[in-house]
Amino acid sequence: MTTNNDYRYKTFTTKLLLRDMRFHKSAPKTGEPFPDFKLETTDGKTLAKQDFINRKPLLLIFGSLTCPMTASAMPNIKRLHEIFGDKVEFILMNVREAHPGELLPQPENIADKLEHARQLKQFYNADLTVATDDIDGSLHRALDPKPNAAFLMDTTGNIVFRSIWASDDKSLAHALDDLVNDKPQRKTQSQKMFLPVAKAMGHVYEVMHRGGSQAVRDLWIAGFPMALAGQLATLFQPLSRDLRGIASVRHFGCFYVCAHRICVLLITIEIRVKTPQLFASNCNSPQQTRWI
Repeated sequence: MTTNNDYRYKTFTTKLLLRDMRFHKSAPKTGEPFPDFKLETTDGKTLAKQDFINRKPLLLIFGSLTCPMTASAMPNIKRLHEIFGDKVEFILMNVREAHPGELLPQPENIADKLEHARQLKQFYNADLTVATDDIDGSLHRALDPKPNAAFLMDTTGNIVFRSIWASDDKSLAHALDDLVNDKPQRKTQSQKMFLPVAKAMGHVYEVMHRGGSQAVRDLWIAGFPMALAGQLATLFQPLSRDLRGIASVRHFGCFYVCAHRICVLLITIEIRVKTPQLFASNCNSPQQTRWI
């Protein structure tokens, strides 16, 4: 798990990218108690875990202004809030900036972090509660410091569902529906990767530039495929951003396969040119060697 020393990183790295791919083995699991917390909302209120015990379930979503996954997830989160908001408390918790840059650096104090939370609420025109934990992300780190995970807590204070990406709309909708209708959870967690990440690629270009040139540069260095897919997505402008992302990933995948095959072919040709006698002997042998 993340410590205080590296939680508020200044530069996005490949190590951080790889950490976000799966829940940490020590993170709280479904069926376990939701950590105690104290959150400050953008309108000056204070919320604690005890406020929801025996009263109302809670859906906590992580997010930040420099997170492409948050950008992809927000339309669905707002739609789910319209459906379930009267029965489940939705809280969008502003966490550390996923891709800090000179325009949106990591907050240095709680006042800065609250200001980022206000900007987050305003930017996405979020009708749900937006809050933040302390400057070192105590609740964020206690749950698992992913950029856009979602955790669902029942009225007993236990975790009943968790999703590594809040943009996994189908799994999240099922979890909410099961909870409010007092049915067993169809799934206790989601770690779906391809579709949520693919959709987010359509938001990468805009979100990175929101952070600034440092955020753009860091992503090209630490996550070249992600940066390239985000750049490629800009070519599909008539589509929605989510569909641009899916289209870019599909084309990127085709490009990668073709490039791989071309490299294999070129290497094989080079070997044949440099060692013609080897191929001549193979052609005369009963069992020919297959090179491709």
